[in-house]
Amino acid sequence: MPHGRHESGHSLSKRARRSSREHLGPRRYGWFALFAAFAVILGMVARHEAANNQAAPAALSLSSCAAVPQQVADSSAAILLGVDASSGGALAAATAQFGHMPVIRVFYSGLPSPDAWSTGAGAVNRSAVVVSFNARPQVILSGADDAALAHFFDTAPTGYPVYYSYEHEPEHYIDAGQFTAAAYRAAWAHIVSIAHAAHNPELRSTLILTSWDLSPQSGRNWRDYLAGGGVISVLGWDDYPAGTIGDHHPQATPPADFMSAEIAAARSVGLPVGFPEFALATPRGRPAWLAQVASYLASNGALFGIYFDAPGAGQMTDASSITAWRSAIAHSGLNVPVPGPASITSAPAPGITSPAPALKPTGTPTPGAALTGLAITNAAVRLAVFTPTGTNHVRILFKVSQEADTSICVLNSQGTLMRELDKSGQRAGWASSWYFGHDRQGNLLPAGSYKVVIVASNAEGTATAQATFMVTSQ
Repeated sequence: MPHGRHESGHSLSKRARRSSREHLGPRRYGWFALFAAFAVILGMVARHEAANNQAAPAALSLSSCAAVPQQVADSSAAILLGVDASSGGALAAATAQFGHMPVIRVFYSGLPSPDAWSTGAGAVNRSAVVVSFNARPQVILSGADDAALAHFFDTAPTGYPVYYSYEHEPEHYIDAGQFTAAAYRAAWAHIVSIAHAAHNPELRSTLILTSWDLSPQSGRNWRDYLAGGGVISVLGWDDYPAGTIGDHHPQATPPADFMSAEIAAARSVGLPVGFPEFALATPRGRPAWLAQVASYLASNGALFGIYFDAPGAGQMTDASSITAWRSAIAHSGLNVPVPGPASITSAPAPGITSPAPALKPTGTPTPGAALTGLAITNAAVRLAVFTPTGTNHVRILFKVSQEADTSICVLNSQGTLMRELDKSGQRAGWASSWYFGHDRQGNLLPAGSYKVVIVASNAEGTATAQATFMVTSQ
């Protein structure tokens, strides 16, 4: 019978109660000791896991990641290529010429449309997008546009990168005194705080500047426009070869001659780089030049390259140039994107020969398709911008369709393998790993852009997926 309010009628003698306590005491303290020992063991295991993750590179195998740097270097799929397409009509015309594009550029003269992610070109294309919008800093900082911006970020897709840019090419507005560089940086920080509240790892804040900033004749310091503290995730450059702007004897300038300084500038501040605008305003030599640009950007780790296919900037009307860019687009992208809706034709323009179909990496599923084999999806790194101290960490997330042995390979911007984290028998479903920012020698990573390549292997084969993050200095 449980002891309770009726117990007083059956009280034990003092000796009996003392005897009961004497027998209960050892059992009670025995349980306490057992729990304490169990807690100590759990703590030791946790410390062992953390130690292995932070400073025990010798215990890690390099078998799974050994071939990854060369595979990444040999693959042109690391670059996303496309053209500008801000409206449904422009997207339909571009798709007819170039096929479905893994990235497009969308411009908004003001704030993004409320239906940007339902019926806008960026939603219809269902692929990565570089999207620009505009509003004066004083309005942004007043909070008047917070609701519209929150809607834009909250409804953004999660299946592919969204490179969003505020007041792209702000330099001439600042030069004209319409607002200051300090106000521009502050507005960027305000916008990014709204974007972070959406908890969407695909949202990438992208500062877009003009290549003229890097010329001494400009009188500008491009860093004046760069908001600090990890506000900016990607540095983009609108860049044109000699003579294209204004159509003054445009030249098919080798890409290294007019793009290398921009790439170096991004690397100097530890940011990944993209080219949201480039073009050549002459068809002479353009087909070969387009192939050279695509190859150059891919080999130098650019995230995207978007041809500005517009009158006065280098619109492609010749079949040879269209065919060359269509072929480059078809072989770009980490994933083969989903075909566009039926209302948008992907047939080639008359007289254009369709290129070979884009190669699809093993284990990379078409978004929305049922997984029938080994595949990795939803790869992401949180936080996307990381300042390692040795005690903090990022979280690497992914989803694997089947049980498999997995390896997480961390590469720097030059493709050098910095670290590998292995796990045998990873169960199907979501997986995650803490990474404390150490290389194989136990040193903290220097500032820069890093790629995470996840490799899964089992009897079905091998699958891979990629994500990026940025390391900043303390």
